Amino acid sequence: MPVLEAASLIELERGESKQLATLFKTVGAPGLSIAKELGGGGISAVNLAQVHTWVGAHCPSLAVMMTMHHHTVAGMMAASRFFPDIQGMLGVVARDNLLVASGFAEGRAHANILESTLSVEKTAAGYWVSGSKKPCTMTHHFDAITFGVNYVDPQGQTHIGIGLGLAGDPNIQRKKFWSVPHLQAADSHEVIFDKLLVPEALMYFSKAVDNQLDDVQQGTGEHLFAIWFQLLASASYLGMASALASRALACNKGSQDDRAMLLIDLQGATMAIRGLAVAIDQNRFLRADLARAQATRFAVQEAINRISTRAFEILGGMAFMSSEEVAYLLVATRVLAFHPTSRLASVPFLCEQLS
Repeated sequence: MPVLEAASLIELERGESKQLATLFKTVGAPGLSIAKELGGGGISAVNLAQVHTWVGAHCPSLAVMMTMHHHTVAGMMAASRFFPDIQGMLGVVARDNLLVASGFAEGRAHANILESTLSVEKTAAGYWVSGSKKPCTMTHHFDAITFGVNYVDPQGQTHIGIGLGLAGDPNIQRKKFWSVPHLQAADSHEVIFDKLLVPEALMYFSKAVDNQLDDVQQGTGEHLFAIWFQLLASASYLGMASALASRALACNKGSQDDRAMLLIDLQGATMAIRGLAVAIDQNRFLRADLARAQATRFAVQEAINRISTRAFEILGGMAFMSSEEVAYLLVATRVLAFHPTSRLASVPFLCEQLS
């Protein structure tokens, strides 16, 4: 994106979120992760991760927008074996370059991504959906928003599904939530569903629920969303850290050992992300793969912390005082720790799967 190369990072971050949403919609190819046969770009996970790292280095807020859109769209693309009817909607996203917000449960540390706190009531016209999602990136700029639903039918059986709401629906409301200056251009506020009517055509239920799968496959329909999220979030925040590192390396300060450690951590994190992306391209979405994805994310997160701290120290006080970008990037890199799933919540699962 030449626009990002030409613009100041801090000007983009302090600017209007609409500018970034428009940029994403017009030149960012929202259909990148959708299969070519559906009109999308058919990009590999390896290449998409590289795109996210590059964007993260030039505009952190746009990278966050892209993470929430692409993990949702790529997850639905991969989940089409469970929700085959969803392919028609993905074709529309690719054709019209629609921005898709995530109303899934990736914001709750202990929840499966399709697990839902939304209330769902069946009606003759479809389903009434009520509840909220916060923070929800692209609150004011999405064209469509997806969300997980757990509908309990009159017989008491739970149906796992994916619902879709359209931006212009008057029963979708928005409320200010994000109050800090960092990553504010990602437009992450609260989206409220106030008896949103979702017609049958926009409610997609699983054709293969967990109890119809063997023990090894259980949860695969949910794992793939979470695995995609760990990949793209890690790649995006590594880009932010790499922006700090490049500034530190360019200033020719610090010891050779310091500079070498920056490069070692950057290379190690990059290769870890690439390994996870290769696994995704091989359609590996089982329970053990989710554990490996989470472990990769936490390893990358630690590397990002080391990279950003070391780069900040190398750059020194004069850079801190003369460039707002330096302090901004340092804080922005730390936000990865707030994305799900939390390390504390993951410990039992990781010990079970990786030991």
